[in-house]
Amino acid sequence: MTSSIPPRPDFFRERWLSLEGLWSFMFDDEDRGLDERWFTEGLPDPVDIKVPYPYQSRLSGIGDEAIHPVVWYAKKFKLPETLRDGRVHIKFGAVDYKASVWVNGRFMGEHIGGYSPFSFDVTEALGDENLLVLRVEDRHGDQARGKQDSKLKPSGCLYMRVTGIWQPVWLEGCGDAWVEGFQAFPCIEKRGIRLRLRLSGELTGLKLRIRVLLAEAEQTSLVEKVKNRVLEVFLRLPEVALWSPEEPDLYTSEFILERDGETIDHVRGYFGLREVSVKDGRFLLNGKPVYLKFALDQGYFPDGLYAAPSPEALRRDVEAVKRLGLNGVRKHQKPEDPRYFYWCDKLGVLVWEEMPDWGMSLEPKNLETFWSEVESIILRDFNHPSIIAWVPFNERRTVADNPVHRGFLEDPCSRVKRLDPTRLLVDNSGYVHTETTDIIDIHDYSGWRGYRRFKENLAKRIRSIKTGEPREFRITVEDFKYRGQPIVVSEWGGWGIKGYEPLVDREVMVYGPPVTDEYEFLTRYRACVKAMAECDEVVGFCYTQLYDIEGELNGYMTYDRQWKINPDEIARIHSKIGFDDVT
Repeated sequence: MTSSIPPRPDFFRERWLSLEGLWSFMFDDEDRGLDERWFTEGLPDPVDIKVPYPYQSRLSGIGDEAIHPVVWYAKKFKLPETLRDGRVHIKFGAVDYKASVWVNGRFMGEHIGGYSPFSFDVTEALGDENLLVLRVEDRHGDQARGKQDSKLKPSGCLYMRVTGIWQPVWLEGCGDAWVEGFQAFPCIEKRGIRLRLRLSGELTGLKLRIRVLLAEAEQTSLVEKVKNRVLEVFLRLPEVALWSPEEPDLYTSEFILERDGETIDHVRGYFGLREVSVKDGRFLLNGKPVYLKFALDQGYFPDGLYAAPSPEALRRDVEAVKRLGLNGVRKHQKPEDPRYFYWCDKLGVLVWEEMPDWGMSLEPKNLETFWSEVESIILRDFNHPSIIAWVPFNERRTVADNPVHRGFLEDPCSRVKRLDPTRLLVDNSGYVHTETTDIIDIHDYSGWRGYRRFKENLAKRIRSIKTGEPREFRITVEDFKYRGQPIVVSEWGGWGIKGYEPLVDREVMVYGPPVTDEYEFLTRYRACVKAMAECDEVVGFCYTQLYDIEGELNGYMTYDRQWKINPDEIARIHSKIGFDDVT
């Protein structure tokens, strides 16, 4: 999976080394590795595993679907000449679930959470020849795990588990001071960008040089003395190129830390200028109403599970969205590899990024662990202009009548809004919504019953949002007061087509009776799109789903990404719905 595209295209250094490829690996079902000090002596009876693929996947070279709560990884590597000066950090894109890290027998630290990035400064532990060891604990208990099924054989809309490394691992070099991260806040009215940078290391005598380019033409530059670890600057841009799905223009950013004329750190990234808002029940991008035409994308691959077989496979998924005439995806229960969002940024696809809250109880003991992961993900993905909304929770029914659970939900939602005022919030996708939400979304799979029933159900759900009645269609808390938020049907469809079977050993799961062929699918699809278009309050939709996953056979494509439906016919249907030409 090693690629010329860096693990973080929006934030990278020239001096980096991929550690992907073959590692040593062992199951530790008896949990004896710590007592036997595998972190210093190495793994006693290892097999090869191909990183970053989880052991349950075929691409890992293991393909074992059994539950193993503790696993170990080891990797020997030489430190290249390019990384022998200055500081060296080891970075992990994501490791599911609890990871402990040693370098040459020296404990670096641990990280909890299967979806968020983490890193350690390993400079003092390194030599010419090095041994990196990870112990990973993943018991599939009361923890955020998205759509991973804790049962041995997954079923329904839950899928195979993912344990251990599933995103890139790499080394990165810098000087004794470095840019930890940055956030770009578009200021369109002022024709500029506000940047907030976080710095680490020895700051004495530092200057920060910032350059902003558009298609490699320098737009502006700035040199600032470093006085604090958090630095904020505003840069006016002579050329304002707004990012949108039709014109996904991106600015390149360069951050160079200097001391006495010497470069200490050099980071390159990018951002987009765009503004997201709501008004009069509509979603606005750069002040213009946009009808959301989305597909549900859950980020599973038949050979790699959570890990795409290549960055090019991520690109092909984004290209499929464009070919369908869609303008976005709801990234469901999986904060994705940043290279996916890179292609959304480059190609022009809007994203709702959803956190992996399923599997975790809404009890107070889980709150800070969950928030720590959410915060880390948001800071990592902050500069992707394609991401227009955060979705912390999905379908949490108990929020309606359990004050503790409601408090659990509302707390991180409020924190998300403080952390990122540039995007919208969908508090609890589908149900049950609270006052914190900027968008109200509906999950309704009754479309297989026909146009009339689907339209009637949508009308009842919309009425219940506004008035609380009929109660059986209610998707908000009891004291909810509608404030004119946009209403989106963010799950619908889910239909199967006769003749298709799972590519893995699973029971078939679809919504409603399968249609006979793709032509009946199109008939049903046209009817449901027409029903949504005729509901004035509905300003967007998200079809379930982009591709089949395991036994859930309801995609536009099969699990291995073969079209089941002519995408051009779907795109033709989508072209007839919008604010200017709703039919």
